[in-house]
Amino acid sequence: MEMKKFICSNCQKTIEIPYGVPKPETCPHCGAPAHYIHRVDRGGRRCGCRFMGRE
Repeated sequence: MEMKKFICSNCQKTIEIPYGVPKPETCPHCGAPAHYIHRVDRGGRRCGCRFMGRE
């Protein structure tokens, strides 16, 4: 299963969430609110655009 990767800027812990599941409302490690949680992987599933000369 593919996972989305986030980091909490409050506690610096990594949070991995399966695609299709929304970003957590709070950090599961420290309880910080969602505005401390930021996406760190490339984001989004590939749509095939790179094969058309775009990325």
